[in-house]
Amino acid sequence: RRGGRVRKELSRRERKKQETRQSLLAAAMELFHEKGYDATPVEEITERADVGKGTFFNYFPSKEALLAELAAWRVEQMRSALDVKAGAPASPVGRLKRLLTLLHGQAIQEGHLMQRALAARLAQPPAHLAGHKLHGLVNDLVREAQAAGEMRGDLEPGVIGDLLHLLFFHQVIACHHDGAGTRVPQEMETMIDLFMDGLAGPNWRRE
Repeated sequence: RRGGRVRKELSRRERKKQETRQSLLAAAMELFHEKGYDATPVEEITERADVGKGTFFNYFPSKEALLAELAAWRVEQMRSALDVKAGAPASPVGRLKRLLTLLHGQAIQEGHLMQRALAARLAQPPAHLAGHKLHGLVNDLVREAQAAGEMRGDLEPGVIGDLLHLLFFHQVIACHHDGAGTRVPQEMETMIDLFMDGLAGPNWRRE
């Protein structure tokens, strides 16, 4: 019985930690949108999240480290948006296209943050790209598409994932150079279709 109480207490404590972490991430994202990354000090993030400044450093070693966490948080949100039960296409290739479209919208809205996050990531010790959450999400969808016969199976999922990442980085760069990206959405729609035609053939559009 005593052990059960300890386990329950630890579970409650872990829930509280997760809630605090989510509050800090949400507060940071709001402030970065309102004021910009450089103009947002840690003190304002903790004030918006209603926690002490020291609490921030219990979760993130620096503001730069927070960027990587925000990127991972965004990927989890995208994973939820790709859930078939939530209305996403049943076709894995269709969900890959939706993912690229979501990433394009994110590049328009959060291009500066994405560039800062990428720079912060590159400044860290090298890590294999397969460990990155976005790369993992893409690879999962590629494997599903190959298993469903929607995508050619003679290529490793990681190779296709790398190509999709190149397309994603193109979106980030294009949005950066085009300001608000007003010309990009229609072009990206065509580019994604052409890219998927090469990987899966035009029949995937019937799904």
